[in-house]
Amino acid sequence: MFGPTAVGKSAFCLALAKEIGGEIVNADAVQLYRGFDIGSAKPSCAERERVAHHLVDVADPGMDVTVATYQMLAEAAIGEIERRGRVPIVSGGSGLYVRAALGEWDTFGRPPDPMVRQWVESASLDEVYARALALAPGAAARLSPQDRPRLVRLIERGSERHQTARLPSWEYIKIGLYLPREELYARIDARALTLWPHLVTETRRLLPWGPAAVAMAERTIGYREALRHLRGELGPDEALREVQTRTRRFAKRQLTWWRREPNTIWLRPEEGVRLLQGIV
Repeated sequence: MFGPTAVGKSAFCLALAKEIGGEIVNADAVQLYRGFDIGSAKPSCAERERVAHHLVDVADPGMDVTVATYQMLAEAAIGEIERRGRVPIVSGGSGLYVRAALGEWDTFGRPPDPMVRQWVESASLDEVYARALALAPGAAARLSPQDRPRLVRLIERGSERHQTARLPSWEYIKIGLYLPREELYARIDARALTLWPHLVTETRRLLPWGPAAVAMAERTIGYREALRHLRGELGPDEALREVQTRTRRFAKRQLTWWRREPNTIWLRPEEGVRLLQGIV
């Protein structure tokens, strides 16, 4: 299950899980980390009590959960869910993580590439970011242009066209959620307006976690603007507008990524739970 931010994946997955005896496997990079709840639209405690969720709150800020590590955790969770006779529902907006969970990318054992490292030494940050965007636009869009270490690893992994796919050990159905762009953008703006005060409060609570948490907040949409507001660099209205603008741009990049996804059943969020029950 995938789609852009604010399209309604969480509600759809909860309804689908109740219908088909499913459990949800998170494929959102930020939801892996403790403390980053509001900005990542992490499922609430009540939602996690209604339906089992896996790979949520599994790492502290500062821990580097690579895609390879995520893939191992996701495959273990999916296998355990199936052994209990339940249906795994992989859900997220991070294309790299969804494909890793499905076994479509072989991310294991990629050592540092000395040629890439040599080029990076003489390249500017703009050049590094441009190269990462060219090779893996969806994954690079999740990163800050200043996050050189992760951008370098992304370049080393190469483009999605050159990844070595592994045959997954299970069958799956790809479901994509969509909304007309104007409707999606209106949802994004309204959600940001509602959550902004709570996001500022949550960001303030992250500060005592130390430099690692702050560094992660700096490269995450919403938290970065809240940090700048707390430092006095942005007024509340200006910071909110930046959150809305950056989130809309991010959703546009997500849509570009997912439009290329083959063999996908595309649905509006309010459609299809009963239909999918029959398919599954």
